[in-house]
Amino acid sequence: MSNKSESLRLLVVDESPAIAEALTNQLKSLGVASRLQVLDDKEELEKALRHVWDIILFIAGYDIAYEDVLRLIQSNGQDLPLILLLNDLKAFDPNTSEDPSAPVLKAYSAGAVDVLPINRPLQLSHCVRRELSNLEHRRSKRNAEMMLGDAERRSQLLLKNSRTAVSYIDEGVHIYANESYLELFGYESIDELMGMPVIDLVDSKDLQEFKEFIKTYSKTGRNEADFNFSGIRADKSRFEAMLQLAPASFEGEPCIQVIIQHQAVADTSHLEAQLAAVERLDALTNLGNRRALEDDLESTRDAAIKSKQQHALLFTSIDNIGQINASAGLAGSDATVIKISETLKAQFSGAHTYRFGDSTFATLVTNTSSESISKIAQKTTEQIAKTLISVGARTVQTTVSIGIAMIGETSPSSEEILSRAFNAADKVKIQNQGLGNGINLYNPAENATESDQALRELLEDALEKGTFKLMFQSVYDTNNEAAPLFEVYARLPLANGETMMPEQFMPVAHRFGMESRLDRWILLNACKRLKSQQATHPNTRLLINLSADSLQDTSLPVLVGKLATAISKGDNKPLTLQFNENDAISYLELARSNIQQFHENGCQVAINNFGASLNAMSLLDHLKVDLVKIDKSFVQDLGNEENFQAVKKLTSEIIRHQSQVLIAYIETPVAMSKAWSIGARYLQGYYLQMPSEDMVFDS
Repeated sequence: MSNKSESLRLLVVDESPAIAEALTNQLKSLGVASRLQVLDDKEELEKALRHVWDIILFIAGYDIAYEDVLRLIQSNGQDLPLILLLNDLKAFDPNTSEDPSAPVLKAYSAGAVDVLPINRPLQLSHCVRRELSNLEHRRSKRNAEMMLGDAERRSQLLLKNSRTAVSYIDEGVHIYANESYLELFGYESIDELMGMPVIDLVDSKDLQEFKEFIKTYSKTGRNEADFNFSGIRADKSRFEAMLQLAPASFEGEPCIQVIIQHQAVADTSHLEAQLAAVERLDALTNLGNRRALEDDLESTRDAAIKSKQQHALLFTSIDNIGQINASAGLAGSDATVIKISETLKAQFSGAHTYRFGDSTFATLVTNTSSESISKIAQKTTEQIAKTLISVGARTVQTTVSIGIAMIGETSPSSEEILSRAFNAADKVKIQNQGLGNGINLYNPAENATESDQALRELLEDALEKGTFKLMFQSVYDTNNEAAPLFEVYARLPLANGETMMPEQFMPVAHRFGMESRLDRWILLNACKRLKSQQATHPNTRLLINLSADSLQDTSLPVLVGKLATAISKGDNKPLTLQFNENDAISYLELARSNIQQFHENGCQVAINNFGASLNAMSLLDHLKVDLVKIDKSFVQDLGNEENFQAVKKLTSEIIRHQSQVLIAYIETPVAMSKAWSIGARYLQGYYLQMPSEDMVFDS
């Protein structure tokens, strides 16, 4: 795979495509799409290896062994990892003399990257992902080395033909100098300078200061300033020059690069630096201009990601600049712009303020919070509204609208940050009937439905501040009304007072790797609520939905064990963890291990959306679960006799596997009557009770 967007190029040596197809489906469920070719003989393999592949999987060949494949890969000079699958890979048995590790060691010695049993698809999927990652790193390293080699060759060519005098020194003596350096000091060839100390080219009056300059550089590894000195040519004549040092390497060894400019050239460079600085300044206000803002905003965003500190971008718009221009002319507009720029610089003294447009400004504030910067911005608008601006004999007044966009670890691109601040300022005028004179803080909660990035930031904020809302829906236990059971749901509050459902925000949480953190928040806070509920209803139980990430999390059983211990009363098991059927099938081995530990730690396990896959019942042969919630597609129309009989049959089969059945989505009296007669232990639905913020059970 050359980049993240391409699919895995998988070459499989096998006599049957069945295993390869199963693997493709497994990888797809893990988010890795693959392009597959299956072959079984040497001739086909030789043709296939003319193309680019990422991984080769060897199962069984018609006329070729895996050793032959490895030799062919090595002779072609290809970087192609081979994973060997064995049908008879056994565990070590101390009662036999046969060493089961022999075929594994043989395969590793031949060059295989891994040897796995053929009946472990999940383990194979993880191995493929690992080797794919390793392959990407090796390819990136080779590409980087090639680019470095090209860059070094170009650098040597540029150095040789450069008009700037450059040399390399090691331990204070010359090891290389370009033509311009030789010409500047009056030497004919590099041989004359080789081994000569650099101090021999410095006038005696500057010698002590130069030694200190070199000493400081050796300690700090950087130049604090340029060094101005008098140089000595081969004919003992002198000239004024400026010297700079920089770390470098020559023929693979570290050294110091010396750049010397004749004073006339140095003066020109100084002028060029001044010109570059002027290009970033606004002539009227002496503030940075839009170009300067864009550069600094990019670096500020990068710093926020690295340091995990919060910064802010403020966009300030003068509200009535058109009226001022009409009444006081260009002089009035300029005077207003200058006065606003002075006020912004004074109010945000530790920040950088820029003139973004004719009547707009931007301010970058580092290491701040939304509360702190909002207070300063509000104070600024109030002060500007009271300010009198003199234009000759006339006096004008203005107001400003300030939009604020916070910059943090999860912030989007600098262009999007600027757009957020601009839109926030524009919203001030909308809120104040076009008058402006206020501030507005960009709130991801107001834009969560329109932007995945905004929703991600809202999720991060909700996790940090604990603003998710937990809802509880009762599950009627036909065997035991004295132990009420509630299913837990999470809702995400939005700025408009509405709440977002899990099916809307969980895909974004999955995309940004936040599912596990969200699961733990729900677990911890639901158990806190349960602990409070137990004071009056000690037998209350919870059914908590968790994601695929939590099903794979080997550290979760430890946390669950601690929570179960804290909320358990005697033999009561108040906590049931519920996982999706498809996730349990995809991660069967991990699911089996974790579910066993959940049980050992005093917790029950449920499967949700059961029956959605073709091999649903076989799942219960592998996993011991306490509760099964039948998929919605089965129970939507229980009034239909065919559907009713199908659910009744499914319920009987589940009970035969020693699991209890939950029929949910009961929304009508007919559905309630039918569900009751099926024989399921648990019933749930809007007809029985709606979700509530409190654990309220209506029998």
